[in-house]
Amino acid sequence: MRSTTTRGVLWEVIAPVLRWPMRSPFRFFSVVVGIVFVIWLIAQWSDAPDAEPAAQPERGSASAQQSASASGSPAPVPDPTPLATKFVTAWARPDLTTDEWWAGINAARPDESLAQALGSTDPATVPATKVVGPAKVLEQTDGEARVEVTTDGPKVIVYLTLVDNVWYVANILPGG
Repeated sequence: MRSTTTRGVLWEVIAPVLRWPMRSPFRFFSVVVGIVFVIWLIAQWSDAPDAEPAAQPERGSASAQQSASASGSPAPVPDPTPLATKFVTAWARPDLTTDEWWAGINAARPDESLAQALGSTDPATVPATKVVGPAKVLEQTDGEARVEVTTDGPKVIVYLTLVDNVWYVANILPGG
């Protein structure tokens, strides 16, 4: 006599589905490969980067007023020349101690890779002592800029990257 409980009815439906792959090695391996493939697809789909919402500016700040007046248009890209000039001004200080020199460099927002590259620099070996001319943008795209800064030594090319509408110094090429 057959059981009419929910558990018995459910087993009568599921049992044939579970037994089907066991009837041949080909079916079994096909089901295993299919399950692994589905799991891989789900993992790939879930690893997709999520869009992060933009940070809301504080009330009364200049960026809040700009975004309110722009009414939905993207914020204008800031000029990269002030940061390039600030960085080269901090870099071209061979008269400073290493700690003072690093304080100026860090205030000019170098990215991590540039900070590591400059890690062994002795400020006394810097071939310039001051900025003598205005910075000039040589090339600028949506997220990068190349700016030339004239010093009393060689001209310096500063490479910048734009992250969240803020410029960071990515590289510096003296004698450029």
